[in-house]
Amino acid sequence: MYFFGFFRFRCPDFWLKWLIAAVAMVGNAEMSTAQNYHLNGAAVRENCNCYTLTQAIGSLSGSVWNVNKISLNSPFDFVFSVYLGTKDVDGADGIAFVLQPISTNIGVMGGGLGFQGVNPSIGVTIDTYENKDLNDPAEDHIAIQRNGDLNHTSPNNIAGPVTALAGSPNIEDGNWHKLRVVWNPTNKLFKAYMDGIERLSVTIDLVANVFGSDPMVFWGFTASTGGLNNLQRVCTELDPQIKNIDDINTCFGTPIQLTDSSSAFSPIVEWLWDFGDGKTFNGPNPPAHLYDKPGNYDAKLRIKAMDGCTSEPLVKKIIVGSDPIPAIEWGPKPACAGQPLTLLDRSTVAFGTMTKWTWTLNGTPQSGQTVVQSAGLNTGANKVTLQVRTKEGCVSPLFETNINSAETPKVSFSGNAEICVGKSLEFTGSAAASPTPVSRWIWQIGSQIDSSGSVINRTFSNSGRFPVTLRARGDNGCLSPGIVDTIRVNGSKAFAGNDTLIIKDDPTPLLATGGLTYRWSPAFGLSDPTIPNPIATLDRDMEYIVTATTPPGCESKDTLKITVFKEIDIYVPSVFTPNNDGLNDLLRVIPVGMTLQYFKVYDRWGKLIYQTSDHKKGWDGMLQGLPVPAGTYVWQVQARMRTGQIIQRHGTLQLIR
Repeated sequence: MYFFGFFRFRCPDFWLKWLIAAVAMVGNAEMSTAQNYHLNGAAVRENCNCYTLTQAIGSLSGSVWNVNKISLNSPFDFVFSVYLGTKDVDGADGIAFVLQPISTNIGVMGGGLGFQGVNPSIGVTIDTYENKDLNDPAEDHIAIQRNGDLNHTSPNNIAGPVTALAGSPNIEDGNWHKLRVVWNPTNKLFKAYMDGIERLSVTIDLVANVFGSDPMVFWGFTASTGGLNNLQRVCTELDPQIKNIDDINTCFGTPIQLTDSSSAFSPIVEWLWDFGDGKTFNGPNPPAHLYDKPGNYDAKLRIKAMDGCTSEPLVKKIIVGSDPIPAIEWGPKPACAGQPLTLLDRSTVAFGTMTKWTWTLNGTPQSGQTVVQSAGLNTGANKVTLQVRTKEGCVSPLFETNINSAETPKVSFSGNAEICVGKSLEFTGSAAASPTPVSRWIWQIGSQIDSSGSVINRTFSNSGRFPVTLRARGDNGCLSPGIVDTIRVNGSKAFAGNDTLIIKDDPTPLLATGGLTYRWSPAFGLSDPTIPNPIATLDRDMEYIVTATTPPGCESKDTLKITVFKEIDIYVPSVFTPNNDGLNDLLRVIPVGMTLQYFKVYDRWGKLIYQTSDHKKGWDGMLQGLPVPAGTYVWQVQARMRTGQIIQRHGTLQLIR
């Protein structure tokens, strides 16, 4: 079925000729219709009211003319459907609606659109190719041009060019588009519309300034292709329509009124209605129709015009709705007092579309296909009603039910708010007096879930804050809301400092961290064994244990070894044996009372093979992952004293494997 445009014509003389022709028509309406049009060139009649002007072949020209002249002293309002093909970049050339008094044997090929050189004439040109020599714009365009002159800079270009479609540069889009051409001889206004939007308007006396005071002209369409091509078609109006059909939906038992709003090129002489239920009607407007039962029906309308053309059927779906059957579902189950509940519509309808849901819950109105009761239900019976309405106006009976909501357990728990790392903590859950006994206790501490009973014990290996949640499930299946508390797990991370080297009788500050209170043991040589930073004055090596304590009494311990040297100096071993026996496997420098700046080791040819600025590190006798050979090596060391003085030493060592 084609997407037809429509044709409206107000000319008494013209319609008189149609009526005379209609009286003369006997039996062969199709032949009579064909005799009203003259085809030239590549033009082909597709059916009763549609014509192909050019196939998608190069160097074609086609035209179709109505053989009856019309008078421009009378107004006309023509609307057609035009099809410009599917080729955009490589498509051409276009269609022209033309008025001319010369002949019905007119049409040329190529950029002239079959209209070029026709003089006198007026044409509404839809041009789909950019001819630069004619000053065409790049986009598909529409213009009003006179005397077959297609140059847009010529005085004969009396309106346009503008884009053929409002909002799109391309009309070769594979769609039918409506071209409407309107002439008003009273105000001499000539207009062109595309798809209902005015594109061009010009005030011109067509009779006096174009056709030499002769008002009688032929009307028709021309088209052409050249080096590029497109399928180009045109249809006169034969458009069956039903007024406001999209709004016709009804519930069973209500009659439907169908009203004709069809249009055609010539007067409509026959209407054939098919209601889709086996019943038909002939005439423009059938009486209100009552369907025997609910259902989905395809209503059809065909029209026949005076020119003998019969349309394809217009098919519209009519829904005669049935009453919905209401039903609901709810969850979660069981329903528990005070906990969220969702009401879900599960209604059905055989014919129609449900669009409105009216609920009440304990007398409170709600709407929507789904209702969420965040506050939950009351304990005991809760009355729910639902009524459903369809787009077709059908209303369901009122559905009523009761949802019985059970009581949830009421629980609490106790336990210490603070505990030390590594200590066991006990939590005890208890239930308030309730008709709902607890069948299961559910604890969650951090990410761990435990349902072993009302009392649990936990030992924490890390410090921090941990949420503790208790829920209880009653023997009726209801789960209590979570009771949440937070416990604080305290830890102590004692650190006495790194093992160190000091000078005999040289006061050296110590520093412990990881607690709030501290205790050093033994107290020998310390200025105060109960503070984090006592002063140590020693004449011998010593090992201290510091105990750091945090609330609530959490303790940890660490050990500090102090090596005492008699004087400030740099100590470097003269021999080391990197053979992985656990004895003397690393070469370390010992800067006593000084800060190491660098320690370097060279082979006997002066190649640097090891260096460090950290006295805690040592050389393992390897170079680039391979063991160096046994032998004599040279070392250099530089350190800074507390006074800022730089001390340098060098010497040799023996590496034995």
